[in-house]
Amino acid sequence: MTMERILRATGEVIAERGTEKAGINSVAEKAQVNKVLIYRYFGGWNGLLEAYVQRGFFLSMFNDKYTDTLPANIPPADRDKVWSEYILGLTREFRSRKSSQDLVRWEMTHGETELARRIAQFRSEAYAKMIQKLAPYPDYDPTSITAIILAGITYLTLLSDQGNPFIGIDLQSDAGWDRIEKGVERIHRSLNRSLIEKEEEAATK
Repeated sequence: MTMERILRATGEVIAERGTEKAGINSVAEKAQVNKVLIYRYFGGWNGLLEAYVQRGFFLSMFNDKYTDTLPANIPPADRDKVWSEYILGLTREFRSRKSSQDLVRWEMTHGETELARRIAQFRSEAYAKMIQKLAPYPDYDPTSITAIILAGITYLTLLSDQGNPFIGIDLQSDAGWDRIEKGVERIHRSLNRSLIEKEEEAATK
């Protein structure tokens, strides 16, 4: 329980102060624990941030327990719904977590650091596991498609703080994000339709 309280406090401190200004002392104060405990559990600030990401506090989907719940052998007619459900769930969670957004901003400006590289590597491995389970269709390169969609979602989420529309879409309104979500669903429907047609064609040969 103490470890979980520390990890939750980490997110709260990042959301309040930003990753740059967060640190062991502020997290210990927020969690109401002696900072010695943080060093004992995590080894220091870098270890704490890594644990924050790896244990699902950055996004709950970056968690082995979540991966275990993902469906396998999805019926063809349902694939696009499952793909969209995953992407849209991640989108909504990322939009609601200011700490996660700030950590991404920090990573973008500290990409040369070992910590940023380790966080990026963990995130890439987590995505790869999910893609392998949800979309094992290498001929369609689901990795590149997912990268394009998630990069767009990340950029639009971070841009929404500026208050300016993007190509006429209001990123600070529910209506604007409803348009984004419908766009993601259309992409997945089109991809699944193409995949079904290819499978049906192969079955007749």
